[in-house]
Amino acid sequence: MTKKHFSFGLIVAGAFLLLSILAPIGASQLNFSLRPTLIDPTLVASAPLPIINAVLGTTTTDYTEATSWFPAASFTPTVSKVQYFTLSIPSLKMFDVPVEINGTDLKKTPIQFPGTAVPGTYGNTVIFGHSSLPQLYKPDNPITIFNPIVKARIGEEIYVNYDGVNYKYIVRNITEVRPEQIEVLAQRYDKHELTLITCVPLGTYLRRHVLRAELVN
Repeated sequence: MTKKHFSFGLIVAGAFLLLSILAPIGASQLNFSLRPTLIDPTLVASAPLPIINAVLGTTTTDYTEATSWFPAASFTPTVSKVQYFTLSIPSLKMFDVPVEINGTDLKKTPIQFPGTAVPGTYGNTVIFGHSSLPQLYKPDNPITIFNPIVKARIGEEIYVNYDGVNYKYIVRNITEVRPEQIEVLAQRYDKHELTLITCVPLGTYLRRHVLRAELVN
């Protein structure tokens, strides 16, 4: 192979790699700009506004660091019998994903937002999990573990095992919101709800992809 052919091959490979990174981000941006985002304006988040803005804001902060997402002194911990429960979405090949209640390290596991309802009780169980570029996805890697939820659809079944009891939720709403839209953290005590949140476009912190599900069994 000549040097000319080798150089051309490197250029093609580099262009393909760049396209594989930029294409998902561009597609997500286009989808977000064309699809309206509907949030109930009457909902009020239970956590203080300045703290949530710091947690969910688009900054250069490293969100794999626990203190960036959950400043321990800023929230009332969730009262729970257990420290961990598991989350499964069979259609997305997510099985028994451990979720830590009042956790501090998103590099280890998804975390239930402090002060939100435990599974099976009235209120809203809010769970944050990391996502990353699709090319980096590994099912058991906590940094990429929530990548699949962007593929979920209305009617998807989500299973939670909390303290030995199995709960079945059905996805009722899927949306993308800006970091400052803290309505997704609201606690409504007339329902048993589950909310899963990760960052999109995959590999960025520009917006939040939100799955809202309701307990059916």
